[in-house]
Amino acid sequence: MEDKKRLKDIIDLVDKNKRVIDVGTDHGLVPLYLAKEKISKDILATDISEKSLGKLENILDDDLRKYIKTKVTDGFLGIESKENQIGIIAGMGANTIIDIIDQSIDFVRKLDYLILASNVNTEKLRTYLNKKGFMIQRDFLSYENSKYYDILKVANGDEPSLSIEEIYYPRDDIRKRTKILEDKLKIDYRKNKDFENQIRLKSKDDQGLLRIKERLKAIEEIYRIWKLEN
Repeated sequence: MEDKKRLKDIIDLVDKNKRVIDVGTDHGLVPLYLAKEKISKDILATDISEKSLGKLENILDDDLRKYIKTKVTDGFLGIESKENQIGIIAGMGANTIIDIIDQSIDFVRKLDYLILASNVNTEKLRTYLNKKGFMIQRDFLSYENSKYYDILKVANGDEPSLSIEEIYYPRDDIRKRTKILEDKLKIDYRKNKDFENQIRLKSKDDQGLLRIKERLKAIEEIYRIWKLEN
């Protein structure tokens, strides 16, 4: 697991003996680990692609098949709602995760919780969840193979509107002032300042400029909070 930090961060959020639905499972790394470590004995691995799901099915032995079932489906469509059930959606962009939740939102609300791992545009996902009445219980960064990932644990339940810094960056890391977030903020600040200068020089992309200004404002607000706390 040492070379799979993101996978470990996801697994650590799964309570023992939950019924687990792993959406877009592909190679099935999450179901395989949950089964082998006896964290869950009722796992449904799904994928929209029969070919992709076959990668997992081909390596399941008789023992693993006692715990892991597979289903070709789009998101949560056609899955029976049960007690003590959670969902995992990992390795996708925010727009795809939003589409999966939105098309089965009544089903999702009945889950004990969702674990989401977004690799791009997570600010859109946080905004969507907040507007749709989901409570963000955990929100933190994971770092693997020179890439940052946002890991969220959410459940049905309203919470106050997110502040701009909570939309763009993980709340847990902001509160704890983690080194991983400090490093990412430095990278994001330089990158977005460069983007801002390029847009001003080469185009009139007002929407792009607005998005950059919002992210820079979020970064500056985090720096302000941290300074006040010291």
